[in-house]
Amino acid sequence: MTLVSDTTHKRNLDPGAFRAAMADLPAAVSIVTTVAEDGTPHGATVSAVSSLSMTPPLVLVCLDAASDTLAALTVGRSFLIHVTADGQQETALAFAKKGPEKFKNTHWTFSDSGQPRLADSSMVLDCVVSDLLPGGDHTIVIGHINGIEHFEKRRPIIYHRRRMLASPAA
Repeated sequence: MTLVSDTTHKRNLDPGAFRAAMADLPAAVSIVTTVAEDGTPHGATVSAVSSLSMTPPLVLVCLDAASDTLAALTVGRSFLIHVTADGQQETALAFAKKGPEKFKNTHWTFSDSGQPRLADSSMVLDCVVSDLLPGGDHTIVIGHINGIEHFEKRRPIIYHRRRMLASPAA
């Protein structure tokens, strides 16, 4: 069955109105990290992360099409998704910028899968890229989850109304 909308869609949506509306949509603050083929670590702060499937265990994350981190991700390459914890606001801001300096003042080690693992996150998902799909000015990265570290006592950071706040629930 195909559903057809009977409403007229506005084609010239004001970008400012879109940004304001999306800023009002609470989202977990996450950082994606990976290592490029040449061994260079890459990372980016994202708010578009979602579970996708239980069987197999899949998650999706959306990265800007111009992202250096996205450029390092190919099908079959490992990456980590860190759900940031309260106290990692500065780290999240650093990884929201472009450039290699984001790893300089950040405590990290290599994970068992060889990816940059940031210390003190509330959760870390160890994934392998299973698919890359176009999504406007972003690319949807589908990751197959191979491992999970979950630290329930750490309060995740929520992005809401252009502020990063600790989740109200511990």
